[in-house]
Amino acid sequence: MVSAEQIRKKMRITHTHSDIDIADNIEAARLDMSRVGIDMQRDNALLDKAIELYCKAQFDYLGKGDQFMKNYEDMRDAMSLTGEYKCAVK
Repeated sequence: MVSAEQIRKKMRITHTHSDIDIADNIEAARLDMSRVGIDMQRDNALLDKAIELYCKAQFDYLGKGDQFMKNYEDMRDAMSLTGEYKCAVK
């Protein structure tokens, strides 16, 4: 699973003052993806990229927050329709 430190580096933030906010956004992204049926027990680069996009949207990274959110939502929705990422039905 992607960490706050990894996200911070991807956003070129050199201080740790935002780590709590980043960690909260990571958890929010995980909950949002779980809400649409994505299996969050998986750990792979595609899930990490979706979380990165969500965090960049929340921080309005490079002034492109809306674009990052659209990219996140498109990726989330595509993963939710793919059997590989769906939660097993209990």
